[in-house]
Order: sequence, then C-alpha cells, then structure tokens
Amino acid sequence: MSAMTFSTVGFAEYKTAPAPLMTVWGEEMTPETAWPLHPRPNLERSNWQNLNGLWDYAVTPINAPEQPKTWEGKVLVPFAMESALSGVGRKIEPNEAIWYHRSFDVSNLDAERLLLHFDGVDFRSQVFVNGKEVTDYPHESGILPLTVDVTDAVKEGSNDLLVYVWDPTDTWQNATGKQVLKPGGIMYTRTSGIWQPVWMETVPSTYVSGYEVDSNIEKGIAYVKLKTVGNLKGAQASITVRDANGKKVASGKISDWEKPVELKVKAPQLWSPDNPYLYDMDIALKSSAGTDHVKGYFGMRKIEMRKDNNGIQKFFLNNEQIFMQGTLDQGWWPDGLLTPPSEEAMLFDIQFLKNAGFNMMRKHIKIEPMRYYYLCDKMGILLWQDMPSGPGDVNARYGMYRRELKQMVDYLQPIPSIVVWVPYNEGWGEQEAFKANASLSWLMEYDKTRLVDGPSGWTDHGVGHIKDMHNYPGPGMFDVMPNRISALGEFGGLGLAVPGHVWADNKGWGYVSDNTVEASFERYSALMKRLSRLASQGLAGSVYTQTTDVEVEINGLMTYDRKVDKYGAENLKKLHTKVYEGATKSYVLKAAQPIAQEWKYTFDQPQTGWEKPDFNDSSWKSGKAGFGNDVIKKDNPQAQVNTVWDTKGIWIRREFNCDFDPNTADAAALKIFFDESPVLYLNGIEIARFSKWNAGYASEEIDVELLRKALRKGKNVLAVSATNESGGAYIDLALEFMEEKK
Repeated sequence: MSAMTFSTVGFAEYKTAPAPLMTVWGEEMTPETAWPLHPRPNLERSNWQNLNGLWDYAVTPINAPEQPKTWEGKVLVPFAMESALSGVGRKIEPNEAIWYHRSFDVSNLDAERLLLHFDGVDFRSQVFVNGKEVTDYPHESGILPLTVDVTDAVKEGSNDLLVYVWDPTDTWQNATGKQVLKPGGIMYTRTSGIWQPVWMETVPSTYVSGYEVDSNIEKGIAYVKLKTVGNLKGAQASITVRDANGKKVASGKISDWEKPVELKVKAPQLWSPDNPYLYDMDIALKSSAGTDHVKGYFGMRKIEMRKDNNGIQKFFLNNEQIFMQGTLDQGWWPDGLLTPPSEEAMLFDIQFLKNAGFNMMRKHIKIEPMRYYYLCDKMGILLWQDMPSGPGDVNARYGMYRRELKQMVDYLQPIPSIVVWVPYNEGWGEQEAFKANASLSWLMEYDKTRLVDGPSGWTDHGVGHIKDMHNYPGPGMFDVMPNRISALGEFGGLGLAVPGHVWADNKGWGYVSDNTVEASFERYSALMKRLSRLASQGLAGSVYTQTTDVEVEINGLMTYDRKVDKYGAENLKKLHTKVYEGATKSYVLKAAQPIAQEWKYTFDQPQTGWEKPDFNDSSWKSGKAGFGNDVIKKDNPQAQVNTVWDTKGIWIRREFNCDFDPNTADAAALKIFFDESPVLYLNGIEIARFSKWNAGYASEEIDVELLRKALRKGKNVLAVSATNESGGAYIDLALEFMEEKK
C-alpha cells in the first residue's frame, strides 16, 4: 500500500475558523501535523496509512436526491465541522447532511485485505469507495468506531472515497453526551461528522481484531484472549511478552481459541498510578492466509471492593487500600471541541492532574480517542469511564443504549487504567428501576475486571459496587454501607473567571463563584479540609468538578484554553496530600448538635463583649434557626427560614452543655449554611470565620487545637455574627465532635 496522496488540494489552503479561544497546540497545528501517530497503540501493525488531513466537503439538505456535484471547500479531518481546527466552523443542522470526499492510492495489495477505520463519526455514516457502498448498512453511533473491509471495492492506483453523514444532535435518541443545538450552562456546542482519526491498514484474511486482558497478580499470570476474524482452521497463534527494556519475560501459544493464553510473568511489576508499568506484546497469528503480526500491551493490576480494618467497604488496588481522588474531566477543547488538538495537548492535561496530586479522573460523558487511553496507561492515572448519555424517550432508546454500552466495554476492555464503569449519570437517559438495575447487574457480571458505579448522582436503586453522591459545592457522603462503597462522584464546581481566557464575556457560570483567585482558593482549601475529614469517616473516593473551564462553565482548575492554572498545581498537591492522609485515619462521631435550634438574637449592634460567656443577653429576643429572608427562601430550597432576618446584620448566642473531656475530641466541624461572612466564637474565643456565602448546609472543619482551648466540660456559649450586604440572608449552624478510632 503506497503512501497517501491528496488529489485536489495543497496544505497551504488551510486556515483555522474563528473561535473565542485557542490553545497553544491549536495555534501551532498545521494539516501536516494533525494527528500523525498510529491511532491504536494497543493494536498496532506496521503497514498502515493515515487518512487525516484536508478533505473536500459539502453540506446539503438531508433529502438531497444525489451527491453534490461541487465541493464547498476543505475540512481538516479529524476535526468536527463546528470546530475552529476543522477550518470550517459551521454549525450543522439536523435537517442537513455532510458529504466528505478525498482520494487515496493503493498498490501491491496482493492477497491481503484492506481495512478502513473511522474511529469516530457523529452520528449516522455511510461509506462509498469508487462509487460502491462498503458499509453493509448505515453505521449509527457517534461514540464508537466503524471498520469496513474495502478490499473488493478498491483498485490499483487512485481510489475515490466518499462519506455521507447525518447528525441529529439532541433531536433524536442517539448518544450525544453534552452536545446540544442551543448550548449554555453545562451543555455545549454540537460536534458533527468525523471527529476522530481516519486510517487504513492491510491484514491477512485471517487476522487479530482485538484482545481481552485479565491478570492474577498473586500468581503472576496475565490472561490474554484473542479476538479474530477469518478461517481459524489449522491456524496457530503465539504471544511474546517483553518488559520495558525489551527483554522477553513470558510467552505462550493458543491451545483453545475460546480460552485465553496464560502468560506467566516472574516477579511481575504491577500497574498503578505510582508505577504505571506496561508490558509489550508481540502477537503472531499464522494461518493459510499468511501471518498477522500485531503489537499490543497490557498492565497487570487488580481492582476490587473490600472491607478495610474497620469493616468499611473501600477501593483496593493490587491488594492495597487506595483513596481515589480526581476530577470530572470532560475532554472538551475550545478549538477542537470533542477532538483534542494534539498528542501534546492530551499529555498536558494528564500531566497537570498528576502534578496537582490527583490519582484519578472521571472521564465524563465521552469516549476519548484510543491514544488518550494509552497515555493514561503510560502516565499512570486511574479512570472512571462514563457511558455517554442521549436524549429522547429512555425506553425507546434502551436497546441502542445497551448495545453501545457493551460495545464500549468491549472496545476499552484492554485498558488497565480504567477501573470503574459509570453506566448512568444523574438520571440522564436512565430507565426505571428494573431496566437500570438490569443494565448494572449485567455489567457487573460481564466485566469482573472492574467495578461498576451505581447511577452517578440522583436516582439509585441499590445496584452497583458504588453508591455515588453528587453534592455542590459540598462535599458530602452517604453513610457507610455493609455491601457498597460510599463515593462522591461530583462536588465543587467553584467558579472563577480569568479575563482574556473566557469563552463568552459576562456569561460565566459556576455553582459558587468568586471574583478573586485568593477568595476562590480559600473556598477550595475549605472544601479539601472537609473532604479530608469525610475520607477519615469512610468516604472512598471523590471527583471535583472540574479539570478545565468548558465554554461558559468557569469552574475549572484551568482555563478552557489551558493557558492559566488558576491555583497552581503545586498548591493543589499540598491540599490533596492532606486528603490522602485523612483517608488513612478513621474518625467516628463523638457528639453532634442538631440544626434549627433555639438562639438568642438581636439585629442591633451589641455592646463590646457580646461574644463572651458572661454577657447579659436577657434583652435579646429568642428564635429558632435558620434565620433568613424571603430572597433566600426563593433562591435556595435548602433554606429553612424559621425566624425572619432582613437587616444588614445579626448577632446570635446559644448555651449548650458538653459532657466529655474536650481533650478527647480528635476533630471538630461545623454543619453550617451561611449568607454571609459569619464569625464564630466559643466562650469568647474566635474559632472560625468565613467570607461571603456558601450554597447550602455543608460541613466545615474547625482547628481542633483551637477548639480544645475554647471548649469546656459543662456549660458553653456559642456566639455568631453575620452580615447581609445584598440578596439572600441566612445563618444556621451546629457543632460536631469526632474521635479517632485507633
């Protein structure tokens, strides 16, 4: 097969379409450098041809009676039509069709077969070579690859390739993820047409189409089961395993095509985020059609749900307890949309998370190009992999959902970094209990090399290794359970706009927002302190929203263009290290006060010393918390206004008794909902202060040394001041005391 040629265009004709933001990789990219590497490092042959580059395109009504006679221009594959990097930047409507065209050369094909791969085309695609359709039926999936054998349609020399695509976006029942026709908030720009690499390779008529991997780390055995196409009569297959230095460490031959090859590795290196060790494989399948040589790789690792020493279900990786701490990673780019601009861009994102002290990411509502997963395997980061959701009637699309769920699991099965499947997110596309639980139960049985998250957020019907809370800004957790893991699948979402690096001026959105880096980082630090305590109380993993800003969402740790690291990765790592340390401890609740208690209060500035225990508050009124106004009742469903507060300030006091020695308290926290800027005193000593507001009842850490100094056995006085500059007003709080379980 000869090198590819372009029949109609030169690279010099390309320029990016306008975009609000560009990454440095997008700014530097040219058609010559657009995705030049082999698309599938886990299934690589030497004889392949890259078809990325400039293609002809046209857009017609979906009911056009024939293919276009002229082309409108050039599109850079593999970037979607709406993206800046495609060079088109056009929004495709559901009543339109996209036509792609180019030529390619073939020579010396001999008896081999020619496979044409489309790793991602959204949504319905038909492929024609030299005027002959090579798809047996239209391929309907915008999230999974298409492979067609075009051998019988090609000829020596130049060949004509035509691709027809229809993308309804969110008007039908296809898996769309976050794509919508009218983006805003947490939903983004549509991504139509070819959006992942296009390439060709030659294979014998009997060849390896994939493989599945499992491992027994205690015995040092890797199990590799080959998937094949063609006539296996008289065929033989062998696998040679090499270490990182190229040294042969194991080998095996197929004895039964229905069973895996057992590969005994002496003193195996186990794959983990701290040691992302990969073994290379040379696979040879010999048949009457010739020999198929394929290179692949695997990692030896074990993921399981297991009780820790305190009887709490946790994540265990390679027989060691691990707290999984990561981000919601959506994989969107301002210039490429769902398509990363380059290999270097993907490396940058993954390395940022590693530098920031994360050991995991939740790949949210997207299936990435295979090279992305290879980089996760190589660099060492755990993945929770979402199944992309879709619009439409959940029962009408249930069959399509289950088919694509299985295809995703099969496609990504060899990837060692994927340790959790997430079939449902927040009820999006989720069926009623019977069908949803059937999907989860099937997956738990089908792939025992990974764990399965029950619906991530919202509606949970009791099935799945993990019960997953979403809590914004949070954090929070479900109580520990005897047979499931308690995890926090989404929290945070702190908004911070960076001028000059936003998608749309004055349209930034976050769950809670600040105007300065200092205020935002203070809020993030408080979240991590609370997360550390939850980790000590049985929480097994957390997912912060999110890695980067995405379009009008400004709640990323980096800006959308990846040019600004908002808090500094090194500062984040220090905070995240404390969370890991918290996960090594075990705290149990020693005493807790309820919210909505009776307080003495005043709206008038009190005399000096109002916070001290001997202050005379007999002239103050009595009322039940929460204290708040009509605005907060309207804006926040968590607000329980029992006493009206509609002035600029409030001062409250309450007596309580402590029946234990304060020195036996190993940790302390506040359950508090405030708006805004409360200052707290215990027996006249300031124990906490907060700026601005939070979004609902949340747990805030208190310095335990300061608490021990202020708390007395017997009678105590808690005094609080709060302000209201504008909008909603609210204050309610309660103390919680913990002791460490030794």
